Amino acid sequence: MSETDASVDRNHEASTPPLAASPPARSSRLGRRLPVALLIVGVAIGLGFGLILGTSGPGASASASTGVSPEQISQALSGVGTGASTANDRGFSLLENGVQHSHGFDLPLSPAERTELSHQMDLARQTALEYPTLADAQAAGAFRAGPFVPGLGTHMVMVSNFTSGPGAGPITDQQIRHPLAWIYDGTRPDSPVVGLFYNATVEDPAGFAGPNDVWHKHTGICITRSTSGGIDAPLGADGNATKAQCDALGGKLLASTGPLLHVWIVPGYEDSQGVYAHLNPAITCNDGTYHVVDLTKVGVRTSACADGTE
Repeated sequence: MSETDASVDRNHEASTPPLAASPPARSSRLGRRLPVALLIVGVAIGLGFGLILGTSGPGASASASTGVSPEQISQALSGVGTGASTANDRGFSLLENGVQHSHGFDLPLSPAERTELSHQMDLARQTALEYPTLADAQAAGAFRAGPFVPGLGTHMVMVSNFTSGPGAGPITDQQIRHPLAWIYDGTRPDSPVVGLFYNATVEDPAGFAGPNDVWHKHTGICITRSTSGGIDAPLGADGNATKAQCDALGGKLLASTGPLLHVWIVPGYEDSQGVYAHLNPAITCNDGTYHVVDLTKVGVRTSACADGTE
């Protein structure tokens, strides 16, 4: 068993990039500053949903062996969204309708950026391991936001960190220590931490050192309160949910989140797509696949896996 703007088309790693004396200027990631009201709504209600993008995979299980290799992912991503994938990727390419960042990393870091990023990654790793299990995060006040989804895990949102995300300037150590959520491989009390989930307080965050942290958004999310105290997205995310559909469920329709970022920093869950990838192929359903139910009909399930596991 181990969150994406469709216009974003690149995901990168944060380790051992080629050096450059004069690195390229950081391109604008997401444009303008967020209006304060949208930020508050997006954070306080739904930023925890860096999780579901609406397409369903086949229900039948494939091989329950180890995770998908980088080579298989490369082949599968070439056919994402086209139905032309030729790799047996056990449903990975069906998870996100073609909006997963392409993997690899082509923007270099200067020596100073490399040094700073090394420090930031060490600090992020320490932060993740403060709550090694889902039960630890829950005891610290975090709540579940949406179901477990293969490739994405379970997001445990820390309410006290809602307004602590990075802004227009470089991310600070204090901001690194206060992610919006910790991510877990499962929904059981002993499910292990696998990474962190950050939200930004401006549209174009400077973020981590170097140009490789590509942030993303989610749109059209109907949010409901779960009986367990968390929040659910019964109509999925980025699925063009209407207000009428959401009202019928007694929910709140969130037009858009602010900028979001996954950081897969925990040893053993390094992402073959890069430390900032949206999806992590190391996180699978119990049968070793990525097959999910129709995410626009996920309802209040705690797991989106087609086999009912996590």
